[in-house]
Amino acid sequence: MSLRDKRMQKNASQDMKVRLLQAAAKMLAEEGVKALTTRKIATATGTSTMSVYTHFGSIQNLVSEMVNFGFAQLDMTLNKTTQHEDPVTYLVGLTQAYIQFSRENPHLYAIMFGCVHLGELRTQESNVLKENLYTLERIVQAIQVSIEHNRFGDNVAFLLANQWWTIVHGFVLLETAKYLLPPNDVTKVLKPLLLNFFVGLGDQKDQALNSLTVYF
Repeated sequence: MSLRDKRMQKNASQDMKVRLLQAAAKMLAEEGVKALTTRKIATATGTSTMSVYTHFGSIQNLVSEMVNFGFAQLDMTLNKTTQHEDPVTYLVGLTQAYIQFSRENPHLYAIMFGCVHLGELRTQESNVLKENLYTLERIVQAIQVSIEHNRFGDNVAFLLANQWWTIVHGFVLLETAKYLLPPNDVTKVLKPLLLNFFVGLGDQKDQALNSLTVYF
């Protein structure tokens, strides 16, 4: 087999793995853990049960890999955010990217953050979740630079990152579940929340608003 053929085979295998993960995530989020069987996953992707076992070995491994895959995709999405000379604007850009990911991958997002009951699969999945929090290091770094630029006062970056995450993750969950009352878009709900958050940390209101307006 030529090198070109090997690459094509590897790409095809990776594509199938992604399809299996996406199908399983949708099934798990919409139908629950009891619906997650190798036969149903294989049927949904037009392949065989052997393909599921070849790529993952077991359903439990598939769920763990699903979480890894989700965080890797989130990391790639955040990484595409354009760097900005204003660190707060960059943080807002990361926020926009985070929301974009959740909207484009609602089933995967729900599983990544434990919003789907996983029964006996929960223990292993929880350990994997902790291992993937590296994805949010960019948030911590953006906040740290904002502190160094005297935008967020004398604060601890990782504590502020937790507060940022609470705000944004809460918005994402309520938006996904369609629980927000109208007007409920980002500019009417999340933007004012972030404005108050930034100003409360010591940022000037006009500066904070300028940073937010670049993306929202």
